[in-house]
Amino acid sequence: MGGIFINYRRGDHEDVVRELYDRLEQYFGEDQVFRDVASIVPGQRYPDTLRARVADCEVLLVVIHEGWTDTRDESGTRRLDRPDDWVRQEIEQALGAGRTVIPLLLDDAEPPKPTELPSGARDLAHRQAQRLRVRRFRHDLNELVAVLESRVAPTWRPVPAPPQRAVPGGGRWPTAGTAVLAAGILLGVPAIDWGDGWVTADDLPFPLYAASWSLLLMSAPLVAVGVVHGPLCRRIDAWERELHKVKYRTYLGQTWPVAMAVALVSVIGGLSAQGEAGALASWGVVLCAMLGVARGTATLIRLQRRDRDLWTRWPQELSNRVSRQELRRAVVRLEVRMSGWARPLSREQREKAAWELAEIGRASGRMAQEAARARMGWLVQDHPVRLGCYVLWLTLTAALFLAAGLAYRAAGLGTVRLYAAMAGAVLIGAAMSLGTMEISYRRQRRTRTELVREVAERTGLLAGRLTSLSSPARTRPSAPAPRPEEFAEPD
Repeated sequence: MGGIFINYRRGDHEDVVRELYDRLEQYFGEDQVFRDVASIVPGQRYPDTLRARVADCEVLLVVIHEGWTDTRDESGTRRLDRPDDWVRQEIEQALGAGRTVIPLLLDDAEPPKPTELPSGARDLAHRQAQRLRVRRFRHDLNELVAVLESRVAPTWRPVPAPPQRAVPGGGRWPTAGTAVLAAGILLGVPAIDWGDGWVTADDLPFPLYAASWSLLLMSAPLVAVGVVHGPLCRRIDAWERELHKVKYRTYLGQTWPVAMAVALVSVIGGLSAQGEAGALASWGVVLCAMLGVARGTATLIRLQRRDRDLWTRWPQELSNRVSRQELRRAVVRLEVRMSGWARPLSREQREKAAWELAEIGRASGRMAQEAARARMGWLVQDHPVRLGCYVLWLTLTAALFLAAGLAYRAAGLGTVRLYAAMAGAVLIGAAMSLGTMEISYRRQRRTRTELVREVAERTGLLAGRLTSLSSPARTRPSAPAPRPEEFAEPD
């Protein structure tokens, strides 16, 4: 449990001790500050509790008022001379256990001299004192808090980031597998026996027909990214910025169903135009969509739980490969928290907010490094599956053109112009693939750079608010408290 133990003697100064306890409890937390009257639960054996808390504390504050060393009981015996005096016992136990013991001098109280203390407590006179004056209570308390912060360990720990899934397709083995598959396609497709009599001067051979459709389909991603990242770029970016700030439930509700509905209408409409076979295929698409909805619902429930977990268990570390959505949401969560805070902040609030700001800054720095990556590094790290699919798609298209070329040559219908057209088509396909990748690369670089700038601005405002809520600044005392003349520092 640790924390701070307030050692004091009851008397006219108890109001100051009570105020000291309330302020320290507010800043360090209820479990981190102990005062006998406020902290011992009815029914507990107070001797056991006092000894246990002194043994466990990190700092013992000895509140010394004027006349502290000469306080006497009803019989006239000096209380510090009595072995059963609890103030004495607590001081001796803490000194014997090697705890940090700080004499806290109220107003004009003087530090005790060794000769005024019992033998087991004489080391208290050698401990540097801190003064607490009623007329400068807030200033002196801030200095005391600054001293205690370095002695009292925080009670919170950041929650580790959840295990990060490996990017599918990353690593050397998938890259080698893609290369082997590409080689197999390039060699295997032209070697297929397509039968006789399928190459004529009037009809296109099936490989050439399939390659032409593949080339046409390859233009679709280029057109899509060109439109999305061109005329609609600013609107989509603004939409994303707003959606990244909301909960996962709202985010999925605004994105996934819309995209799925558009895809279903397009696919089912195209299949329905193909007659009875198309209508049957459209039912298969609907079945797949229903399975997708079921999976999406399970994902939504999981993400809702994660939303609650990120709010209640904070601060959480951000993953090494943080997404733009996660980074924005981390900033928003901190903004929402701090909007409900009021001065003075507790130590835990201040330290957690400062830690989270630093963590957001580190994640933003990693995102800036990601934005500066070369094109191949971006593809391999972020989109290995997409890169592999494009390589295999382009290889299959080239293999189909090669099979058609070999068929034309075997039929004696091949010409240089035909072969050049096929080679040009393959180059066009490669150019479209590279164009799609290039537009996507430029967009991710721009969006990441803009997000880094946005996060820097918003965290700068949060840091300013944190400083404002933490004011006045807590600094350690600039000069030592007065000490008895015989223990003064030498000139």
